[in-house]
Amino acid sequence: MTHTEENLRAIDRAHGDRVAIHPFASDEERSNGADWEWWFHSGAVGFGMRVQAKRANRNGGYDLRYRPDGDRYQNDLLIEDAIKAGCIPAYVFYNHLNWPQRRPGKPWLGCDHGTFNEGQLGCTIASALVVKQTLRGARASSRYVKDRSRPWNRILCDGSESSAPSLEIAYGRVLSLHQTALAELEWETELSENSPVVARTPIRLANPEDPSRVDRHQHDSEDDRGRAERDETTRGAAPLSPTERALRGQLREMADRPVGRLPQRVQAMVRGAEGEPADERVAGAVLVNLSSAET
Repeated sequence: MTHTEENLRAIDRAHGDRVAIHPFASDEERSNGADWEWWFHSGAVGFGMRVQAKRANRNGGYDLRYRPDGDRYQNDLLIEDAIKAGCIPAYVFYNHLNWPQRRPGKPWLGCDHGTFNEGQLGCTIASALVVKQTLRGARASSRYVKDRSRPWNRILCDGSESSAPSLEIAYGRVLSLHQTALAELEWETELSENSPVVARTPIRLANPEDPSRVDRHQHDSEDDRGRAERDETTRGAAPLSPTERALRGQLREMADRPVGRLPQRVQAMVRGAEGEPADERVAGAVLVNLSSAET
């Protein structure tokens, strides 16, 4: 059994009234790096995430350059399949607890339902575009990824707007991961295409409580210390191909997309049907019911 399946079984035991798990793939398919779909819904409305899990090795790094078919990066397959399925692409990382983060302030570490503890760093989540960014250079940096991930419980446990629908709060948190990563990816791409060895202006959040707002001109000492690593990550990256530029357009459209109706196949699973995978790489689907009527 994979770590993902163990975690999902534990969640199912604790929140079976809210969570439904639909495994699709065989053991062979799961071992080949398949993804999971997470669907958060309220009735027929909701949003999806296409999620790839990575386990930290003994040195705290991840196998970010994995190629399931020996050809293309797993990250590319994840993002492209997510777009086709109407999902936001993301990674979940299973970590050791001995990794401090450089990000100043860390406003997202705690949550309104309790104080922060190191155990929350055991499972963190990040946009797949963060991994895509570090793969553009000659060196894939796990530190770069860690500094842009957050405890996965924050998707559902950091809404302070008590009058807002839980679905909208969760969607805002997930969308902000995508928006922030896309802004950084496009900024660094623009710089590397214009000048491959340009001295980059560090990116920091203009308002740490609103990660979707990015200020490209302010500095702080924490980001200055991380500048060399970002330079190493993107220095000499190849210009975008026409296919990649088209993909960026789809990612921008996703960044502006409001929460909408679930695909018919997902609605069928919500109603109790066995369900069908979006494609052969999906190991299973997790349905999370955020209907306010059941809170």
